[in-house]
Amino acid sequence: MKKITILIIMIASIIISCGEGTVDIGESTYAPKIVIEGYLVPEQKVKGIKITRNFPINTVPNPLTLILYDADVKIIDMETSKEYKLTFNQLTYSFEYNGNDLNIGYNKSYKILVTAVVDNKKLTASSITTTPQKGFKIIREESILDSMKYRERDFNSKVKNFKIVFRPSQGTSFYLFSILALDADTSTFIFENPYFEIDKNELKKYFDNYKYQLGILQNINSSLDKINYEIEWLDTWFYGKYRVIVYAGDENFRRFVLTYRSVQEIDGNFHDPQMKIDGDGIGIFGSYIADTVYFKILK
Repeated sequence: MKKITILIIMIASIIISCGEGTVDIGESTYAPKIVIEGYLVPEQKVKGIKITRNFPINTVPNPLTLILYDADVKIIDMETSKEYKLTFNQLTYSFEYNGNDLNIGYNKSYKILVTAVVDNKKLTASSITTTPQKGFKIIREESILDSMKYRERDFNSKVKNFKIVFRPSQGTSFYLFSILALDADTSTFIFENPYFEIDKNELKKYFDNYKYQLGILQNINSSLDKINYEIEWLDTWFYGKYRVIVYAGDENFRRFVLTYRSVQEIDGNFHDPQMKIDGDGIGIFGSYIADTVYFKILK
């Protein structure tokens, strides 16, 4: 999976259905919505807030026509009730705040308020995120992040693992690990793995599924001094350098990550992911703290 900050939400209308597991995609089921994709990071500028619109699932629109360039987008500090109007950046196709008086803090609540005209209808959508408390940090001196041969063994013939040790944020029990093979190529792929037989044609077809990996820790005891996370060899499919971004996510972040792809139950019934957007909107408005480390797999 690609890194979470790169989740591009072009969500079509998801219609709840019963019994057979079918979805009615007729025109009568479509309703225009504002689509929000935005994250706040403490001590960083507000930027990269994508505001688009949805579309009927049986259409293939030009992506540029989905961008709501003229939307009115505001961030509201819930403690002071002060509003900060965002401006559209033509280079990034996203909204940002260019002033110096909005400082995203730790353990603070912020509201996004979006108003836009979609299909000649004035729509409004909003969401509130509470940023994680200060404290999350990877403890590099205790982590195992040096170079290592693929499935290297110790003196007792036990397979060794890369390990990330981090200090959690109080009250934050959800952590996401985005693992990216920086040197991913057909020439660096580890065909001699003990898990699956994979030929080059299959590799080319599902290349990104091997290049991008995702790990999750949830329901952890955030009052602990430190947490250990071992990177399984099943999450590393190439020789070379890797980047791992660890996210300490807020409740909106957690709910969306866990449910945005799981919209059909085993009995066939469909349901919406947990998006926590009020009004005429869908998508995600969350917050996180992130830290990044690297490791390398040798031949």
